[in-house]
Amino acid sequence: MTVENKRAEPGGYSYDVSNEQLAAFARLTPLERLQWVEDARLFTLMGQTKETRRRHENLRRGGWIDD
Repeated sequence: MTVENKRAEPGGYSYDVSNEQLAAFARLTPLERLQWVEDARLFTLMGQTKETRRRHENLRRGGWIDD
């Protein structure tokens, strides 16, 4: 399975998820899946800049990225 960002602008990202990876995730319990999501969230927060944090907070509050 391939998931791609199909924006018109240059850049973006893409990544592949194998059937084996999907099957492994499907075997996790609901609690293990939530822990996986929480671990991913904490990992991404570690790399946030002040600007990224500001934009994230704007979106969380229902605003726009560049408010």
